Amino acid sequence: MIGINTAIASENGGYQGIGFALPINLAVNVYNQIVKSGRVSRGSIGVGFNGNEKPETLKVYGASHGVFVTQVTPGGPGDKAGIKIEDVIVAFNGQPVKDGDDLVSRVSATPVGSVATTTVLRGGKRMDLKLTVGERSEVWADQPQFRRFRHQEEGREETSTEVKFGLNVQNLTQGLRDRLGFDQKGGVLIAGVVEGSFAEDIGVAPRDILMAINKQPVNSVDDLQRIQAKLKPGDAVAFRVMRAGLDTEGGHIQWRPAFPAGTLPANP
Repeated sequence: MIGINTAIASENGGYQGIGFALPINLAVNVYNQIVKSGRVSRGSIGVGFNGNEKPETLKVYGASHGVFVTQVTPGGPGDKAGIKIEDVIVAFNGQPVKDGDDLVSRVSATPVGSVATTTVLRGGKRMDLKLTVGERSEVWADQPQFRRFRHQEEGREETSTEVKFGLNVQNLTQGLRDRLGFDQKGGVLIAGVVEGSFAEDIGVAPRDILMAINKQPVNSVDDLQRIQAKLKPGDAVAFRVMRAGLDTEGGHIQWRPAFPAGTLPANP
């Protein structure tokens, strides 16, 4: 066996000769991790790069191949090892690195916690840097895609409450605030939005933090329920929520306000 089918390309539901498979080596690695520890981990060195790197960029920095580093996660494996923005990673564990996909593949397959040698070009000089490969979800803990998995785990710790508007919400504990990187006071976490509900129609999204309704502060689920009880169909309703996004310069999570609003229907 050389691979496992995962999908087919089809316009009418039938097989049209195009299939997609993942390599058997990857499948075996995933299988062995699940059997051993019950979960799959992926290695990371905590660097970011442009997926569509121009060859001219590498040429200017003295390289014919490799990965041009555009971001280094503070405190991550790469940062601790001394990798810097504008370095070009040309090899990993002694093997040449062709491009970003090649680097991701090599690092992902390296066991978390193992020591690896990353070779970089800096100012025309070749340098070998020793680093300890980290767990991807921990190294990039502030990234939205990994916050999503943390929210799923946090939802098991505290049960969410279903309220009107089509929302499932939960109170924000200090531990949850710390994990979210949310340092403002007040608010409740929107753990889920019911499909076809008033909340979905006006653009409220899961993992938003609801701060106020019609300018009335929401500091708990009880506050939300109290405010809802005073509203009736036909009333204008304006939410103030905080929504996580990436700081384009630093690559860190930044919470920004959003103001979904609408007219309350007969069955919100």
